[in-house]
Amino acid sequence: MSICDSIKKKYIRLSKGQRKVAQFVIDNPNIIATQVASEVGRQAGVSESTVIRFCYAMDLSGFSELQQKVKEYLIEKDGAAPVTTKARAIKKQNIPCNEVMSRDIDSIVNTMQRMHEQNFNETIDLLHNANRIFILGVRSSAPAALWLYNNLASYRNNVQLMSYNTEKIAIDLTQMNEHSVLFVVGVNEQQDDVMAVVELAKRKKVKLVAITDNVPCPLQKQADLLLTTGTSEHNVMSCDIAVFSLLHSIVECMIMQYKEYYTSARTQSTHNIPNSLIEWV
Repeated sequence: MSICDSIKKKYIRLSKGQRKVAQFVIDNPNIIATQVASEVGRQAGVSESTVIRFCYAMDLSGFSELQQKVKEYLIEKDGAAPVTTKARAIKKQNIPCNEVMSRDIDSIVNTMQRMHEQNFNETIDLLHNANRIFILGVRSSAPAALWLYNNLASYRNNVQLMSYNTEKIAIDLTQMNEHSVLFVVGVNEQQDDVMAVVELAKRKKVKLVAITDNVPCPLQKQADLLLTTGTSEHNVMSCDIAVFSLLHSIVECMIMQYKEYYTSARTQSTHNIPNSLIEWV
């Protein structure tokens, strides 16, 4: 039985607010599959908590399970992963750049489908609560690591971008402890370059968060939290746009979740990029 059939079967037993959510799910499955609970509530004209209570009334564990059920319904119905109405419109336009943009859209949607809500939320909490954050990315992953460093360092102190310099790595390792987080961007099967640093960091009980586009992988055995991207196999770029979109989501959701803290504590100081960063490329 599809999620829409289940909703219709239980509709009469739902509260007035939950019925609004139920009708919205039936009428707008693509929005459910691609938006967060708060946005669904806003568009349905109810509160986020009503959306969550609707999920419980449907015997679901929460909004993430509702999304998964809706995605399964759309795949069965349309034979393809759900994308937004705007995305579908873009794909139909005959403009040369749209083929590339459509692949970017597919990569981001595939990443959304792979995402585990618990892993994502735990990543946000780790980054917020860490005494120090060390960011590591080599070769094609270096630009994404630099992007993450620049954005995190704009909102909090003690963010370090690691560079491929033996002396500098040794200094960074001495500053790591069980209250530190090492965030590794490891895409395009180039993880072997960072594994020596990762293993040394884990000996110091550092929490390891890693982003990869390839599982199983060496980082998977060491990572406390592993996030995977749905990179398009046809993408010719060294670092897929989905990686940057995922990093953007992590930073923005962390700021939103702890808005009061980051609004008042945003640092105005400049931060320096290691001179030897080019050695990672």
